[in-house]
Amino acid sequence: MVTHLANVAGRRSVGTVAASMSAARADAGGPSHPVCVVDDDESVRDSLAVLLETLGFEVLTHISGSEMLADQRRKDAGCLIVDQHMREIDGLSMLAVLRAEGVAVPTILITGRLDAAISARAAVLGVTAILEKPFPATRLVELVRASLERLR
Repeated sequence: MVTHLANVAGRRSVGTVAASMSAARADAGGPSHPVCVVDDDESVRDSLAVLLETLGFEVLTHISGSEMLADQRRKDAGCLIVDQHMREIDGLSMLAVLRAEGVAVPTILITGRLDAAISARAAVLGVTAILEKPFPATRLVELVRASLERLR
């Protein structure tokens, strides 16, 4: 898991990422809305959860889009981090269901294969940002913080 987090964090170690962001942790303010991470890849899901929890964020993880849709806590989420390419239901299809239910939570889409069709569909669904793997952990954290700031 640590090795993968280093990859997610732009080839830096967990300690380096945590140290470089420790000053920003103080103003995290203990968000009252959890960040939901939805990814069927256990190592990615766990790495993102560890990173965000280390910085003081409350994190809920889901192994699939279907699990996320079944979890009533989704309505309290302050931000979603969703993988596009999942086995059961892809990230944007899951997001379309949420939008149809009236859930308009800020969403960060992560993907290993970005193309024009994904970008266009993400725009229609109001995705806040798309991050192509591997991405810098600092950028993800900036996006999460900005999403949660909108709720204050």
